[in-house]
This record gives sequence, structure tokens and C-alpha cells, in this order.
Amino acid sequence: MKNYGVVPAVSLAFFSWVLSCPVFTEFYPDPKDISDQEGEYVEIRMDDFRAESLYVQFESKAVMAFAWPEAERFVLVHGSAQCPAREAAQDASQAGTACGSLGKISLPNSRESVWKVWAGTCMDSVTVPHPKPGKVIQRVGLTDKWEFVDASKAVSLDASDSLLMEKVSTGMAQLRVTEVHHCPEEPMPEWVELYNASEISLPLDAFRFCDRGGALGTVGDSIRPYQALLVSKDTASLRAALNIPDIRMIQVSLGFLNNTEGMLRLCFRDETIDSVYWNKGTVSCPSGFNPLSMRREFTPGYLPHGSQVYARNVSQTGGANQVATSLVAAKAPVVYKLSSRVVSKKGSPLRVRVESEHNVVLSLLDSAGRCVWKSVVSAMSNEWVKVPVQEYLGIGAAFVSLSVGEYEDVVGILVRP
Repeated sequence: MKNYGVVPAVSLAFFSWVLSCPVFTEFYPDPKDISDQEGEYVEIRMDDFRAESLYVQFESKAVMAFAWPEAERFVLVHGSAQCPAREAAQDASQAGTACGSLGKISLPNSRESVWKVWAGTCMDSVTVPHPKPGKVIQRVGLTDKWEFVDASKAVSLDASDSLLMEKVSTGMAQLRVTEVHHCPEEPMPEWVELYNASEISLPLDAFRFCDRGGALGTVGDSIRPYQALLVSKDTASLRAALNIPDIRMIQVSLGFLNNTEGMLRLCFRDETIDSVYWNKGTVSCPSGFNPLSMRREFTPGYLPHGSQVYARNVSQTGGANQVATSLVAAKAPVVYKLSSRVVSKKGSPLRVRVESEHNVVLSLLDSAGRCVWKSVVSAMSNEWVKVPVQEYLGIGAAFVSLSVGEYEDVVGILVRP
């Protein structure tokens, strides 16, 4: 991204009306049920004007330059996970929505903001009102007036749902069954573990166990990136039996799972996205099993580092869905490198290189696992970060933690004299 300098502010110009120039139509600065990084966006209506490049600027920040998007709507978001690449065979001129990256820009939640978009002789400059939590700010026609709309009713979120359907159908939104306990020892109720192996929050109201109960949640409920949760028809009894307070659980009328032979199918809308089958030869009761390995497992709410997730291929044969599955490695949301795992109290500071499409929480933990220092590394920064080990730690073992959403990776270090 290049810095093209500051362009003077101009209000909605005559050109914007006559030549159908690009104009701002929507802002979502303060999502309510997901993080700002995952949900905030800026929408620009493109219309009929054409140019080589499009430029966007937020206040005095660096100008963002984009190749001309051949679409009716151009949506600026964070991270490629919210902007899946379209198939090469698709005619770009027919694509309703194109996406661009907001980079490190974070939309203000507590004040007005000023935005500009221009291409050639066209320019639109707007002052966005003070946001309200969970509300989309929509432009009233081509006026300078704005109104607040519930996120569930916003036009852009309808398009987001279409993008979600595309991700699910291509296997990008990887909500998977990762553990099944169809015959646990009494009084523990039956339960199933689900894991979101994707980089986006998934709306639970869009998923259900096919032919078993209703949706996994109501509108606004979501499972965060790299989060595991347990599904049971009796979450109170399950929580008491497990005695692990920080596991997320949701209550769904699953009915009874057959102890000797059975199947679970996970559906997105009316489409099967995962299928699990077991019989007497899978595991012996009261053991549960991991459908990824088909081996005995009891790790509620936890997936070991380097776990695998399903890659799904659904074909229609004889009028019935045939689900073929294979194992693929789960993509880690953050890649990092330490300058050293042994640090001297009188030597050079520890440096950590962080690479991620998300904001990463970088923490320093003492030998007891207590956080003594924390910082947020901006998405796509791909830079070395100094960690103040000498200032916050004594001699001995310690840890560096990197977390994105529910995902966390911890690596041990040693502090020497």
C-alpha cells in the first residue's frame, strides 16, 4: 500500500451525481456479538464510472490505493478470511461484491470520523456520525444524512451471508465434529464437541444437527475462530460431571445417541457439511472417540496443538448424499519466530516476529503462568517485536504466549543472569 499524500477534502460533488461516481453507503464501526477486527467494514457503491484505480482515505491516515473493483459494491474489511477469492472462471464484471483490505485501520467507536474516496475527477467526502453498538450506519440516498440500522437488517449483511454460504460450500468455513460421547458413564449426559477451524466467527443459528433438534443458537450467537464448544441436551448435568467451568456449552435437543451403531450429520442450512458414523468396533462404552482419528478420546473443549480437521467432499449418488472425508492439517492463525529461547538479564532483549492476518495478543508469562506484560500486534504487520523480559521477569523459566481468538500458542523461554 502506497502513501499518495493528503488530498483536500471535498463534500459530495456535482461529479458524484452526474457521472455516478463511487460513494460511501455503509459503515459498521462497532459490532456487538463479534470483535471489531472480525466484523467492521466500510461499503462503497461503485456504479457506472470507470477508472484505473480507486483511492480511500480515513482522516489523516495513509491513502489506501486499490485496483479498480469491477463490482457494484466494494467492501473494505480486515483479513483475507472475510474476502474469499472468487473462481478465476467467474466473470469479474458480473460479481456483485468485491473486497479490499482495511489494513491496520480501526474504525472509531466513540466519535465521528471523516472519510474520502476518489477516482480521477470523482470524489466523495463524508462525516460519519458517532457509532452505536451493533448498528450499521447507512446513507440516506445521495444526501449527507445517515441513519442507524440493526445489523441483521443491513443490506451488506445479506451479502455477507452469501459470502458465508460460499465459504461453507468450498470447505473454507470449517465447523467440524471433533469428539463424540454417545455412551458416557452415568450420570454424565451424552455430548458432542464442535470446533471452528476457520478464521471467521460462524453464526450458530445457521447450523444444526440434521434431523435432530433445532439450530445451535439464536440470531447473534456465534462460535469464534479456533473455538471449541460442547453440545448436549443437559448442559447443567454435563458441567457438573466435567467440573471444568470455562468450557463453553450449548443446549440442544439431540435426542438419544445409539450406543452400538449410529450417525450424526452436521448441517449448514439444509446442506450436510460433516458426517460421523460409529459402531461396536469404534470404541467400547463408556469411552468417547475422535471422529478425525476414530480413536478413543476424552479432551472436552480442547484440541491439541497441530490437530487435524476434516476436508469434505459431498457427491450425489443415487439420490443420497455420500460424504467422503480426508484429514488435512489445521492452519494456525499466527506464525512466529523467537530471536532466542535463552535470554540474559544483561543481554539483548527478546524479539518475536509475528505474522498473522489478525490482531495477535502477545503476552509474557512468569514461571507460574501469570501474565506480567501484554501487547497487541497489529494484523499484517509482520515485524519483530521487542518483549521486555529483563524488566518484568526474574531468573528462571518463563513463557511467551500468542493468541488469536480462542487459539493460543505458548512457548517456554529461559532467563539467565
